[in-house]
Amino acid sequence: MVDTSKRGAANRSESQDPMDHEAKLSEFEYAIWHLGAAFARWRRDCLGSVADVPLSNTEASVLHVIHMNGTPKGVMEIARLLHRDDLANIQYGLKKLGQLGLIEKRGNSRKNMTYAVSEDGDRIVNAYLEQRRAILLRLFERAAPSPDDLTDMILQMHVMIGLYDQAGGMIMNRQP
Repeated sequence: MVDTSKRGAANRSESQDPMDHEAKLSEFEYAIWHLGAAFARWRRDCLGSVADVPLSNTEASVLHVIHMNGTPKGVMEIARLLHRDDLANIQYGLKKLGQLGLIEKRGNSRKNMTYAVSEDGDRIVNAYLEQRRAILLRLFERAAPSPDDLTDMILQMHVMIGLYDQAGGMIMNRQP
């Protein structure tokens, strides 16, 4: 676990070689790449088993986010929930999902436009969720840490997301 307290940071800087941190950060990033690729393959394969339409990772993500909580969502909310800033790709995904009949537009102007899953979209997402429960969740419950440990891991992941966002902002602002 990452100790985010000042005491933990001070102890680490005194007792560890900075090269150890760099090596561990590289291992962490490599594991994230692998996790991302494995998740993308799982989602592709699971969706392929329940739907007869091929969806890109972006389209699958957009469909799932629109389905979340059963409430229509606007493009900016979708982007925020996916932690993405590439609106053109999200808009293209929305267009394709609409053409496939998996989502429906709600509203009458660009500013107030929201998207909701159609009956076909709902059927696909629910079939995906059933497959996930039957296969992935069953494996996960046997191999993963306890729910409390997962809560800690999720928090750690959000902290890391914040660090990467901050570092990206510093690069964009040309700050060392």
